[in-house]
Amino acid sequence: MDLSTLHPHHKRSIVYIIIGFCLGLVFWFLLPQLFLKEPTTVRSESKIHAFHNPDSNLEKIRIRAFYVVPQNKTADAVSNWKEFLETSLAKAAEFHKIQFREKSALNYDIYPEPVILEKNNIFYDTKTTKYGNPKALIGIANELEKRVFRKDGDLYNENFSQRSASEYPVLGIIYEGVGAAGGVIYESELESTVEIAKKLGLPESVIYKVDVESADGFFILSRTFLTDAEYRFNGVTNFYHEFAHTFGLPDGYDLETGVSSTFDIMGEGRKKPIEIMYLDRKFTRAMGLVE
Repeated sequence: MDLSTLHPHHKRSIVYIIIGFCLGLVFWFLLPQLFLKEPTTVRSESKIHAFHNPDSNLEKIRIRAFYVVPQNKTADAVSNWKEFLETSLAKAAEFHKIQFREKSALNYDIYPEPVILEKNNIFYDTKTTKYGNPKALIGIANELEKRVFRKDGDLYNENFSQRSASEYPVLGIIYEGVGAAGGVIYESELESTVEIAKKLGLPESVIYKVDVESADGFFILSRTFLTDAEYRFNGVTNFYHEFAHTFGLPDGYDLETGVSSTFDIMGEGRKKPIEIMYLDRKFTRAMGLVE
């Protein structure tokens, strides 16, 4: 709270009291109308959109979620993955509804079976997973696009793969491996990452090429965040944190040092239970929320 705002209000209260005594009882019934009348405010309707992108409507979002297992990790796969995933999605949806005052709905579908990937984990993983294993996100998303969302795919499911024009589609990947990353998928007429980075004014290191048409955003999260005791308090928090990247929200901490610049779920709050977390107002306002 900005304490300086308290002083003018306090001073005005003193003035009201002094005037009241001076005028006497004759005008006591006018004071509420003159000084305490509720101010008329006109608020425009909230229209939730992607971060700093009013053209990308987020009134309805749908996550299509997968549990994916590399060929050499099938022995590590957990049988109750769907229970953990369902719980995480439900809590994330409730958190989202509250943060956006029910102006944005998060819906979801879960692919019914674990997807056994075509390769071993070394094929998908980045040499260092310090930055969330984005290589795995790209590679697995490309494979799911080919196998699940295209009609000639070996795992194609027509009902699951249908895309509604009224929804913002997100691909959610729970990985039997290491990973925590997410981002927005943009179409571009440019071919090289160098050109795209230059046009967007971003470092080339954060630009990746991906062949995915079924989603406008995607994220990956290690299965351990949902099942392991180490993350029992903040696993779902990390789930939503990575999901939030799919509509453009940036990290609220320095990737090199880990030092937080915000206290919400995008920064320091990622370490805390989602039940006590929030999205910083600077983020929700930049997404069209009128408070």
